[in-house]
Amino acid sequence: MSALPNSKSSLLYATRSCSALALAGAIILPVTPALAQNAPVDIPAAAVAGLPGDRVRENPADTSDDFNPHLGYHPLNNTDKDQILDFWGWGFGGTINSPKGIQIVVREVGLNAPVLVVSDIIEYDHKELAFTYHDGYINGTAKIPANTLDKTKDYVVEVWGNKGYKDGEFITPVVGKAPEGRGTLLATQELDFAGSDSTTAADIPGKTPQKPTFRFRYDNKEQWLYTAEGGTIYVRGWGYTKEWREKHGKVVVYIVASQGVPDDANLLPANDVLLRFEEGKDFTIAENGTLNAQLTIKPGALQSYYKPRTPFPGVPRYEVHYEVQYEIGMYTEKQGQPQLTVEDLRDDKNVLYRVGLDTRASHPSAFAPKVTYKALDNTAADQDVYFLGTGFYGEIKSLRGVQYVIREKGSNTPVLATSDLITQNHHDHFSEFENGEVRGVVKVPANTLDPAKKYVVEVWTNNGYKHSELIAPVVGKAPEGRGTLLASQDLNFKGSDATEGKQPSLADEQRKERATRGELTAALYARAGSPKVNLPAVSPWPDVKTTDPNFPAYVWARQKGITFGWSDGKFHADAGISKATVAAFTYRAAGSPTVQGDPPYTDVTWDSAFCREIVWATQKRVMLSTSGTFNPKHMVTRGELEVLMMAF
Repeated sequence: MSALPNSKSSLLYATRSCSALALAGAIILPVTPALAQNAPVDIPAAAVAGLPGDRVRENPADTSDDFNPHLGYHPLNNTDKDQILDFWGWGFGGTINSPKGIQIVVREVGLNAPVLVVSDIIEYDHKELAFTYHDGYINGTAKIPANTLDKTKDYVVEVWGNKGYKDGEFITPVVGKAPEGRGTLLATQELDFAGSDSTTAADIPGKTPQKPTFRFRYDNKEQWLYTAEGGTIYVRGWGYTKEWREKHGKVVVYIVASQGVPDDANLLPANDVLLRFEEGKDFTIAENGTLNAQLTIKPGALQSYYKPRTPFPGVPRYEVHYEVQYEIGMYTEKQGQPQLTVEDLRDDKNVLYRVGLDTRASHPSAFAPKVTYKALDNTAADQDVYFLGTGFYGEIKSLRGVQYVIREKGSNTPVLATSDLITQNHHDHFSEFENGEVRGVVKVPANTLDPAKKYVVEVWTNNGYKHSELIAPVVGKAPEGRGTLLASQDLNFKGSDATEGKQPSLADEQRKERATRGELTAALYARAGSPKVNLPAVSPWPDVKTTDPNFPAYVWARQKGITFGWSDGKFHADAGISKATVAAFTYRAAGSPTVQGDPPYTDVTWDSAFCREIVWATQKRVMLSTSGTFNPKHMVTRGELEVLMMAF
């Protein structure tokens, strides 16, 4: 085989065709000082003297250092839409078996799989002869029609040389046919939907890949492994030949928790659980070196949440849950070598690949927002309206939190009343609002609302800051453009529970009546879901009969440590309750969590009875006061208790 001349014209041509990509920072090609020189566009004919024009080039020699192909391409975005695959490559030196040019082909993994995507023919820099392609550089585009590719499947991107003409037909890869027999395969590489920066060498047919490949996907479209539910992960790879494994050892795929814990979180590290999937035991490797493993993770095999160093007893709603982060990777073990430990893996011993694994504890509930509230009192007086939103699951894209908004019905109407920003329950990323619940209070000034008009209550996210101003809904301006609308529903002056099929609010006279210990206990029991209680045969209180309809609620409260009755041994179900009592009962029902912060009221100090409970109830918006005082001895009415239980 004759030596081919060095061409200096090719880089100029290549950089012209990819200049837009290069300016965008998408392409970085290795450039030597010699190649950077200006050069004539055409190569003198004398440079190829002695080579017949109809000669078909042979495949690159296995020993050729000139042929070291690398492929790069941009990420493939939404496969539901038409898109352009911009690709480039380098290292395509040597002699290439193609009379005219080459093509980029995308097809599903497997011999004789049909072509799904193909580029136009990329001609060489010589009009007649096929030889070194632009000093080993290639670049071009391929059109990918919508829904051609499926991200749950495995594909390859290949470079093919054509075989010229046969019976007047150009023999080159085409869509719908397998490229085998229609060209010469020059290089192949697994298609990565995230793109390729051309740093990884492509495989050369007939040669051992320079480095085995490692890819994995999940068994669902959401791209998550749900630790509490278990699932399947599919691992693919090429290049694990018998010779390679004899040299490096047995292949093992692993899953292990990432080292460390979330910042600013007083949490214990995750359990050192190492899931191993071994070659020959859990999966096999084909004779051609292809790895195709289906890894089954059992439900609960992986820890879902980090545990706090100081456990918080009680209702999970009031705790911040941090999901454990995991990594998946691959390492090798030689025969007779002890099994690697978690510490070995973290020291990168024999590790070939490691990448983060996207996990969640379980499937989140569907986003189904619904806002509830009690009847709006006299609109001629100032009032606080407590709102409870449920079904706010999923990721809420907001820098800081959400707000409740009341405005007249109609687009672009100004905000009449709004809550404060309701902060999300995680300190550094977007997450669910207290397990899908959003609580807030809207202060409605007197005469703001007219019962003769129609209004809506909405939930908006804020859009961060612009020119040092928080772009969030404010009174007097329409919220459009100042956040993202999450939910909207008509405002009913009789309350959300006045709709058909719901229990109506208390009558006005009933709302003024004194609330009792029995009613508070029964309300808390109902909020807990009325759990089953092992009832004693004899009542622990002389003033409560076992036949009392609220007897299960009272026993439940005793078992939960909410109340044991009075010092005289009686329960006193008909006794009135103060604001301090409500704070104490709700705090205990929540599991008596730890409390931080100082009392916000002038009449409550740390020496006051139930101070901790009052601080907690205020922070959780169970009880609020705008006067600067709490008035803990105030006797709660049935109407007030109704509102407080809704807030709880």
